[in-house]
Amino acid sequence: MCPVYDVTRHERFSPRGKYRLITEIISKGPSSAPEGQGPGKNVLPFKVLETLKDCLQCGACGYICPAGVELNALVRNARASCAKRLSSPWWLWDILKSRRLTPLLAKLLAGIPGTSGLIWRLLGLTGRTSQDEKAFHFEMPSLAQSPALSRRHFRLLDPSCGFDPGPGPRIALFLGCVQNYLYPEVAEAMIRCLGGKVLVPLGQGCCGMPAWSAGAQETAKELVLQNLKAFEKARADFIVTGCAACASMIKEWPKLFSGKDPKKEDAIHLADKVREFSRLVVELKVLPLRVSRDRSVTVTYHAPCHQRFDLGGVGESEGLLDRMFSDAFRPMSHECCGQGGLFSIGNPELAWKIFEKRLSALDRTGASTVVTTCSGCLLQWRAGTAHQTGGPRVLHLAELIDGLGENIRSAALHKS
Repeated sequence: MCPVYDVTRHERFSPRGKYRLITEIISKGPSSAPEGQGPGKNVLPFKVLETLKDCLQCGACGYICPAGVELNALVRNARASCAKRLSSPWWLWDILKSRRLTPLLAKLLAGIPGTSGLIWRLLGLTGRTSQDEKAFHFEMPSLAQSPALSRRHFRLLDPSCGFDPGPGPRIALFLGCVQNYLYPEVAEAMIRCLGGKVLVPLGQGCCGMPAWSAGAQETAKELVLQNLKAFEKARADFIVTGCAACASMIKEWPKLFSGKDPKKEDAIHLADKVREFSRLVVELKVLPLRVSRDRSVTVTYHAPCHQRFDLGGVGESEGLLDRMFSDAFRPMSHECCGQGGLFSIGNPELAWKIFEKRLSALDRTGASTVVTTCSGCLLQWRAGTAHQTGGPRVLHLAELIDGLGENIRSAALHKS
């Protein structure tokens, strides 16, 4: 089940190996190192820290564990206790928490082409471009010239102003970092698919997943408080997000507060409202069962880990595609793509080895289009196929549905 163990075959990367390292060494201190494996400051600590670092936090091990061990939580706690030695990116937490610094940095980086490799070098990852034939073929995408939250045609919700979306449920959109700064067109497609009556609360920011996964719980809590303030005033019936990882993290928000903290109830209240995009589309029945399509298009679905293990499975997404495309839908095996938020930045070689297995799975389907419902997976698939001539088209489910709807509208207009 573990994507890292699957490509390394090192026992310490397996769920059992990580569990033993955490419970027998980290929790007891370096002095508990087994005899013959070196002093506490030598090889063993490096191997332990490397093992903690090389965890995707995908949730696969906890999902299948017959003993119910929540290994993800153990790894996060161990990362928190070893934060200084793991070289946690403190500068990233400061950027994510700042409402002014993040847009400013994004604006500066937006003019840098992803293929130049400069963004990789700024992140301290030299030579991580498709021109580097010795390694792998991820291409860093260029940032959007205009983040979603700066676009005037978005129905932005100012907390000081009321807004009546009209009949039907009141839906608020949680953007997430990737859709705000890289692919705002996905957010726009979601809004159109839901009939345009979607609120986009101002003041929202990162869901907290990167900090949470790294064990930086206080930083994650600060980000959650920022989002709670933004979404409480939206008074939404549903909170929709185009990212399964964000939806999963929002459902984790209550865990960041103690039982006596009044904000815990607020977090529980909002967590109950969150819906990953495909689930809300099915729940509200906003699409016809069959949609006209180009007969040359074949579609497959990459199932995000957080959707598979945290959000009740991928039946709704795959069922939706099957109803829309019938025999042109080609199911693909379910495995991790290797993105994992900060994992793919800190472990690009390992991330590529994991992603190569997804490319092989795609080849077996013969599909021309890959669809997913997670921002991280979308980023990984686009970065990993950008170098391919005639490679697959990679779309978010909302982009696919919106494009089909546009084709139908254009055909109807032409016919009239």
